Amino acid sequence: MKISSGGIRVLLSAQKTMNKQGSMVIRNATEEVKEIFEVTGFSDILTIE
Repeated sequence: MKISSGGIRVLLSAQKTMNKQGSMVIRNATEEVKEIFEVTGFSDILTIE
């Protein structure tokens, strides 16, 4: 499974909203998606388990 730039934008928007209200965790992401988060630097912003 891959993730598009639109999908990343949605996750970042949701993360921003959740930072004000609680927390958000990305779970069960494929290794390919985790690698995309790492390469783009989003792994520093998102909580990924």
